[in-house]
Amino acid sequence: MKKHLLVSLGAAILFVLGLAHVNASEKDPPSAEVLFNGRDLSGWIPMHGGEWSVEDGAIVGRNGVNWTTNPEKSGSWLRSVKEYSDFLFECEYTISKNGNSGIFLRSAIEKNPAFSGHELQIVDDFGRVPQVYTTGALYDVVAAAKNMSKPAGEWNQVKIMARGARIRIWLNGAPVVDYTSSRRTRGYLGLQNHDDATVVRFRHLRIRENLSAATSLP
Repeated sequence: MKKHLLVSLGAAILFVLGLAHVNASEKDPPSAEVLFNGRDLSGWIPMHGGEWSVEDGAIVGRNGVNWTTNPEKSGSWLRSVKEYSDFLFECEYTISKNGNSGIFLRSAIEKNPAFSGHELQIVDDFGRVPQVYTTGALYDVVAAAKNMSKPAGEWNQVKIMARGARIRIWLNGAPVVDYTSSRRTRGYLGLQNHDDATVVRFRHLRIRENLSAATSLP
């Protein structure tokens, strides 16, 4: 009798431990994929000219060309090899004095990526009143709740969570955008190389995909 009781008790303990393991696994966020190795542009494809290089562990964009606000035409940008749907993307950037750049989300290869998907606007505008064309905005769609950009030459931290139609953005630790989009929900990530007067740098690029409802901002 005691032997059977011990066996049953042991089986019950293993069952409970197994449930705990499954539940913990369901809540664990997906691991982050590094999108830039710090050495070269593996995993990225230059589009429509501009000059891209890797310096001191950062992707550097210079001499951008052909950018307009025409939704049908694209200027120079750097795109990811693969497309993404739901994700948490993180990176750091710095921009030169009077510089202009951006991060493209769920964009198409054809036409202007700022309009086929969305563009998180990046400009040198420390202290400026937020508009739909200032830092942290989804360009020409919704302004950031507040301007969290740092002065030119300083590193800024960006986090972007896209799940379904909802896009949320954090800049330097503060939530600045929470928007429900009517545009495409799958596409390429991209870095904008805007003009010949701008030098923009990106580093520590990483992404998490297949977000569950329990995934929260780390």
